[in-house]
Amino acid sequence: MTKAEQSKTPWRRAFDRFGMSQSEFARTIGKHRSKVSRALKDDKGFINGDDQALLIDAAVKLNIKLTASDLLPTQR
Repeated sequence: MTKAEQSKTPWRRAFDRFGMSQSEFARTIGKHRSKVSRALKDDKGFINGDDQALLIDAAVKLNIKLTASDLLPTQR
């Protein structure tokens, strides 16, 4: 993971991996667009366990490389 990626929140790193709009991303993981918007704006951007499972399932279905380090906070 590059330094630029490390400075991003877990939600931002996951979102960037999918490479789609917020609306498309929200539909893909089965969440409301406003939830995704709030998560991406949050300073810490922690991803709860249920959302991690949704992200992993969607990444597998779409053949997107998503790693554990993408979903966890980094030390600063």
